Amino acid sequence: MPPDEATQVRAQKHPQAPRRSADPRIEARRDNVRSRRRLRVWIGIGALAVLVAIGYGVTQSPLLDVDEVEVIGAPRTGTDRVRQAAGIDAGAPLLWLDLSGPRTSVAALPWVDQVRARRTWGGKVTFDVTERLAVAQLPVGEQWAVVDLQGRVLQIDSAPWALPVVLFGPVPEPGEWLGDQALPLLEVGKALAPLRGEGIGAISWVEGRVIVDLPGGAQAHWGGRDDPRAKAVALATFLVRVDLQCFETIDLSIPEFPALTSRPGCP
Repeated sequence: MPPDEATQVRAQKHPQAPRRSADPRIEARRDNVRSRRRLRVWIGIGALAVLVAIGYGVTQSPLLDVDEVEVIGAPRTGTDRVRQAAGIDAGAPLLWLDLSGPRTSVAALPWVDQVRARRTWGGKVTFDVTERLAVAQLPVGEQWAVVDLQGRVLQIDSAPWALPVVLFGPVPEPGEWLGDQALPLLEVGKALAPLRGEGIGAISWVEGRVIVDLPGGAQAHWGGRDDPRAKAVALATFLVRVDLQCFETIDLSIPEFPALTSRPGCP
């Protein structure tokens, strides 16, 4: 390869660094610009660090902590029990507070049906509770288990409530659920709640039928789960107009045409 071409190849592989300007004023100006750029970068980093520190300090300060836990609508459960289940202490940081866990814990309480949780930047956390409606009671030894329409055991008391009596077992602990077979009995109990002062007795399964005990040993055969209100009205009419001493059963399967069975010897 000729010397000139070899020199060009070496020049391409190893390009020379750009020459610095011979004028020292230009070089000083360039150094000054680079210095100011580095200074602005460090100032920005420092300002960001200060803002982060201030923000973190504010979140940990009394300005953004929990001052009050308010409970609305929990007469059966009790406000103290709701607060205990929520587990939120005064002074907890408000910004990082996750309400999903406390809401789930409150919803697990036996009487609680629905619960809404919210917070305000004024330091208040509120739990708005909707409680379940008791429709029947079940004997448990010498005690009474109060349940809602879905079969949830709400509480167990030593004294009976003014509710229809359902015979079903076993009965689990409060907060747990009866078996599905209890649901038709509870629906009857809800329908007959207005008649509890008319001598309505226990509601139970007897040989695959829903049976309602009546005064004098008579029984009402409830039939299927349809038309519970119409069946309750038909039974109320029967209790007012008929001498129960002369009848053994009333079949409410078709409430518009209840079928009566007389006792022997009665007209």
